[in-house]
Amino acid sequence: MSTNPHETDSYSPKQIVANAIIEGIRSGKLELPVIPQVASKIFSLTNDPNADMKELSKLIHGDQSIASHVLRIANSASYTSGEPIVSLQQAVTRLGMKLLGEIAIAVSIQSDIFKAPGFEAHIKGLLKHALASAAYGREIARKRRRNVEGQFLCGLLHSVGKPICLQLISTVQKRKEITLADREVAQIVGMLHSKIATKVAIDWKLPKQLQVTTVFFSKYEGAPNFKDESAATYLSQLLASWLISPAKLNAIELAKDPVLEFLNLYPDDFQDLLQKKDDVKSVVAAMEL
Repeated sequence: MSTNPHETDSYSPKQIVANAIIEGIRSGKLELPVIPQVASKIFSLTNDPNADMKELSKLIHGDQSIASHVLRIANSASYTSGEPIVSLQQAVTRLGMKLLGEIAIAVSIQSDIFKAPGFEAHIKGLLKHALASAAYGREIARKRRRNVEGQFLCGLLHSVGKPICLQLISTVQKRKEITLADREVAQIVGMLHSKIATKVAIDWKLPKQLQVTTVFFSKYEGAPNFKDESAATYLSQLLASWLISPAKLNAIELAKDPVLEFLNLYPDDFQDLLQKKDDVKSVVAAMEL
């Protein structure tokens, strides 16, 4: 499908929607969603070595919906055992600022970004894949002794352009009274999600690592920097795809991917990651709102 609004199929319903999105973003008439305020502040706090842990619990307390979801997840089997956590301050002390911040960002992103009227089933699938990618990213980082929290967020946001593209398609379809077939919707998302991700990563002022991995994870060797993190993000989303749809991507095929050698992961390391399947499923189940 062409990105040129003047080409011959400009009057097909699919091209009309695609052109409206492209032109709407360019002109500013079709606004991209802003990053949830809580998530934005948590990004800043968790990247500030001088931040006070009390500031994080105070910030999350400011949104009772997020606070209740964060406490529920923090008390799940995936994050804690033993005595229940009854306050956010206790959660910060027990889990640590980075881990609690990671949970809070996942919750706030879900509420504001992973929603698109008319595409609920598709959005649910994207969210599950993003959460599984995040959880696998954490496991890859642990295996390689890298930044665990940072890699979790790289996995969580690697496909952020897709739910946003679905939001825009939903808006344009309603405005122009057009209903596209699922195949046409998938083609538009495939064409535009990377461009949208590039723009929101900059607009949201995401940390540099996230800006790069969101755009370059699928072509990690060409990333201008953060190649290692981009490759780990690529592998995390592959593992998520295997976990969710093993019939489409089996472990034997996955084991042949060059990214394993790029990340210096041995066959035993790869098998260990596969065996984290149940842990990853638990994290996804705990985090889905």
